[in-house]
Amino acid sequence: MPRLLSCLPFFDSMFFPKPPSRKAEKRKQKAHRRAVIAAVRREVRQRDTRCRVCHEVLPGSAHMHEVVFRSTLRGQAPEEIFNTRNCVLLCLACHAEVHARKIDLVPVDSELGANGEIEVQRRLT
Repeated sequence: MPRLLSCLPFFDSMFFPKPPSRKAEKRKQKAHRRAVIAAVRREVRQRDTRCRVCHEVLPGSAHMHEVVFRSTLRGQAPEEIFNTRNCVLLCLACHAEVHARKIDLVPVDSELGANGEIEVQRRLT
């Protein structure tokens, strides 16, 4: 009798459920990451109404920038990378200058991070 039950494919799956596929796990991780980024972007937009570098009023196309680059924080949870202590809102021109390494953004208070004052250091080229 047990031999007959083991031949039925649904019987094994009742006792040993199949683990989720890697593709499904990745999809779930990406959805979580997008949700974290969207929540932080809303909070940063409420906090920063002006560019944190040039202080101009931001149009609808403001860019969220991480003070500590994502590549430095690779492998950490999305909540560690994307949070209001690490993200600021910049205009397109200032965001391009930061990524071109023409200016550096340094939080004055390391405890507050981007929630506090940001010092803008211009590099001499």
